[in-house]
Amino acid sequence: MSALRVVIAGVGRFGTLHLRTWREAGAEVVAVTDVDLERARSVAREHGVGVHGRCLGEVLEVVQADAVVIVSDETSHSEIADAALSAGCHVFVEKPLALSTERATATVEFARDQGLAVVVGQISRFAQPYRYLRQALDSGRLGELWAVRLRRDFSRAWFATFGDRVHPVWESCIHDVDLAVYLAGGPARRVVAQQSAAAGSAAPSVVAALVEFDNGVSATIESAWSVPDCGPQTLAGALALDGTIAGECEVIAEFGTLRQRLVSDALVEWSAKGVVVPDLSLWPEVDGRIGGALRAEVDYALAVFAGERDNDVMPPEHAVWGVQIAEAMVRSLETGEVVSLSR
Repeated sequence: MSALRVVIAGVGRFGTLHLRTWREAGAEVVAVTDVDLERARSVAREHGVGVHGRCLGEVLEVVQADAVVIVSDETSHSEIADAALSAGCHVFVEKPLALSTERATATVEFARDQGLAVVVGQISRFAQPYRYLRQALDSGRLGELWAVRLRRDFSRAWFATFGDRVHPVWESCIHDVDLAVYLAGGPARRVVAQQSAAAGSAAPSVVAALVEFDNGVSATIESAWSVPDCGPQTLAGALALDGTIAGECEVIAEFGTLRQRLVSDALVEWSAKGVVVPDLSLWPEVDGRIGGALRAEVDYALAVFAGERDNDVMPPEHAVWGVQIAEAMVRSLETGEVVSLSR
């Protein structure tokens, strides 16, 4: 079987990581695009990609592609996804699928009408700790799921750098919103949220929400961009960043509980540069190749696009449910009211 031909739309830091991962997974990267044309040109030259451009439409006039990988700014995800689907391409889109339920639903329905697949890059679903939690629930040994607690804290310095380029619910909370959907296994019916603009920005740096699902499961979701500069470095592997992501996920069920922590003392490095507590589940680099959840996610998308498996780990309707919850969180933050969700 010939290699899947892929265009990478958005080649910043994370888009370039995707480029490497898709190529290592066996895809042929035929073009890259970026709103910064010089960056697109530089990345194409560095990675030996023959075609580059500022927008997807112009490169699809030059190359034939089977899929488009969207790693652009959140505000452009749905627009680029629709353009890719219109051109007959499958779509992998980084989280979130869209910034409104209406746009997310329209994209999923358009893809279905076109007979094309949309895979949303909610990477936590492909990290082994969270897969273990899901499998534990599926096995039945925990009995009925009652509640999920999710917390994710970030370095406060990151908030000024990129945390408020889009509402933090879409940047940080969306990871845990999706995990809540993944573990609860259904849509939500009510959401209430509150905030604190503790960092002095117009966008809230501290958010907490309570989500009630149709099946009675409740989820608490908390996010704070508050970890001081002395926090440990936690992002390791092929993309390492100075700073901290500290989170917890707890599953509370009829016969037991399970708890997962992002910052663990299982592996700690002390040096003159500071303390490193690396998370090796996202994109560890082993023998020069990217592995972990990112590689698992890409392998999954390739298999879905090739028709080798169903889109059952990250079903498109789950992405829509997540967008609906996130949109309700933002609305609740703005109004202070409980938001009821409709189907």
